[in-house]
Amino acid sequence: MKKLAELTNKEIIHLLKNQAHLELQSSFLYLQYAYWFDNNNFEGIGKFFKAESEEERKHSIQIFDYLNVRGVQLTIDPQLTVFQNMKIHFEKPGDYFEAYLAREHLNYSQLDQIGKQAQQSEEILTHKFIGSMLEDQASSVDEAEKLYAKAQAYSAFPGLFYHLDAQIKTGSQSFDTWKAKQS
Repeated sequence: MKKLAELTNKEIIHLLKNQAHLELQSSFLYLQYAYWFDNNNFEGIGKFFKAESEEERKHSIQIFDYLNVRGVQLTIDPQLTVFQNMKIHFEKPGDYFEAYLAREHLNYSQLDQIGKQAQQSEEILTHKFIGSMLEDQASSVDEAEKLYAKAQAYSAFPGLFYHLDAQIKTGSQSFDTWKAKQS
């Protein structure tokens, strides 16, 4: 693996490690959501959240790989991925989408903070690295907002939520980012 210039800024290292763990936690959280939907006969939505889980895991690995090529000694701390004081079970399917949207916003704001810190510290490699992740995360937030709005509309009438599941299952929804991930 090609090594890049060593990263020595302790604050940026700390922020990147935290983000990598946040991404892992998001992966586990979305997998939890996926199995809830699967167990409640929403197979399309379950598949969607499994894909989102995998995407978050990939983000975590990207960050850990970046730290590694920058010469940072890595320790993955499982305690940082634990669901402490976090609600992971909801009564209504639409509530999962609300939590999903909040999580995507959290990921965006954390990445944005890292990007701003990297720019301020003149850590150009990290700024560029985070910039591409931030663009992807912005698309994920847009997607989550659309899906949340649709979930809220379908939640208004009992039984309609199965239509959202069917749309996602057949790929007929308007979520271009998700469809591109499936290709």
